Amino acid sequence: MTRHCDDYIDDPAQPECLRRFLDYSRLPAALKYPTRDEAFNQGMEEHLGHPMWRDPVPVLFARHEGRPVHVTMASRFGDIGITEDLDADRGYDRRVAVEELADFSASLPAI
Repeated sequence: MTRHCDDYIDDPAQPECLRRFLDYSRLPAALKYPTRDEAFNQGMEEHLGHPMWRDPVPVLFARHEGRPVHVTMASRFGDIGITEDLDADRGYDRRVAVEELADFSASLPAI
């Protein structure tokens, strides 16, 4: 059976770049974009029970069927979205299971 993408977040055997990307991607939108109002941010953190993301937004690249891809989303259904457009900020051409990818990297792969 295919593993849900959330299962990789706390798995220390997985690459750090994969874990960070999935951790960020699966956060509620309210926690991805801190405001300049720290009282509001703190209230949201307390309400949602999780700290806001304040690090740079992670990017993720991998190989799918031997070709380099940019991972652009992680779904609540457990799959992830990929595109062969390595410069894309969003959007995907296919949805695949994490297991279908290899050679995860936070930097643009050599072609």
